[in-house]
Amino acid sequence: MGAGDRPSRPSSVEEAASAVQRALLTCIGPGAAEQIALAQARLAWQEVTDEAGLTRGPMHSRLTRVTNGAARIEVSDAMLAGELRLRADALAWAANRRMQDRPGASLRITSLTIVVGRGERGGSL
Repeated sequence: MGAGDRPSRPSSVEEAASAVQRALLTCIGPGAAEQIALAQARLAWQEVTDEAGLTRGPMHSRLTRVTNGAARIEVSDAMLAGELRLRADALAWAANRRMQDRPGASLRITSLTIVVGRGERGGSL
């Protein structure tokens, strides 16, 4: 494989990702784009907090929704909530950066609302 082969590879991956996204949108229906965007935001949040060392032992956080740029983050304890508040701008920037070229990642996080404990509404993705 020569160096000339490499530029075509990312476009193949992007084409495949777009095809998967189109298939999901067709199968799931009108709410699919929102669900995909939220799933991408949750994945980016998890990656960013893991990389920053903010997921340790019983301490964890979870992005539950994004409304008008405000991400709701549920955290396991007050100490972690304080740490996330201190790093809020940097974490939002890092999550947005991770989502930048991902298929379906249309949400942008502008602020964090941090809540200690689990919300009343559970559920998956």
